[in-house]
Amino acid sequence: MARVLSALQYTEHPILSNTVFLAAWGGWPDAAESATRSLRELVRQISATQFATIDPEDFYDFAEQRPVISNESDGSRKLTWPKNEFYYWKADDGGRDLLIFIGVEPNLKWRTYTDLIHKVANESDTKLLVTVGALLDSVPHTRSPRVTGSSIDADLGVGFEHIKYAVPNYEGPSGLTSVLMDRLKQDKIPSASIWGHSPHYLQVAQNPTLTHAILSELQQFITAPIELSKLAKEAEEFDENLVRALADQQEIEGYVKRLEERYDSEEEFRQSPEPAALVQELEDFLRQQRGSEEDVADGDTND
Repeated sequence: MARVLSALQYTEHPILSNTVFLAAWGGWPDAAESATRSLRELVRQISATQFATIDPEDFYDFAEQRPVISNESDGSRKLTWPKNEFYYWKADDGGRDLLIFIGVEPNLKWRTYTDLIHKVANESDTKLLVTVGALLDSVPHTRSPRVTGSSIDADLGVGFEHIKYAVPNYEGPSGLTSVLMDRLKQDKIPSASIWGHSPHYLQVAQNPTLTHAILSELQQFITAPIELSKLAKEAEEFDENLVRALADQQEIEGYVKRLEERYDSEEEFRQSPEPAALVQELEDFLRQQRGSEEDVADGDTND
């Protein structure tokens, strides 16, 4: 037990009050890195202070979640292990302080890992937990990014009475967001979950358009001032590059039009399907398109 507790390493012990706790994890719940990037952008803008980390040794299968090697500007080589970092920001006006956690979803010992996060949340006077995620979904990149919120708590606490998220109805394999919510629920701490929906057919490392949308949604939970104009410009350039990249891909263009019709009719505003189902849907559509083209070609030949 002592070894596990030593995995939680502090550089200081800030005194926080009336705290909103924001958390995001890289990996499965972070499509196009939109969730973790939104919190990293927040940390950068408000100059939040890192004060604690969780050592990765006990929580990862390093054959699955491998450390990353990179070249430094001075010619040296740097090995980076999976990071789990806590940051804080104190409100100047006696308002809500912020506790921010950015980590990587672990492979092992989820309950122990969650207990360590709970310990920091408890010490930080957490009044509300907001988890941030991003998932692959059958949404078109040509429409406004979809960001949805859910909560099992009808009352999110003082100051958040106006936020009325739907009660989640998902059933199935769970991510760490649900595990942490369940852990804090034992302390009667309310929680909400924000999810950005990323077009599943886009193979991009980052999606600034979705990151911008997630941060816009997060603004209602925080009093810290953030500026989104630079990110909005980056999102605009990203969208313009997408238009150029997909301009000559007629099959994808046809699939996107189908998604637009579904999106506009709100037919697809429901529980999102599994990634495998999304891939199958796209493959089926492309197969149908190729079949139609072959039929036309055969008809021309017969003529």
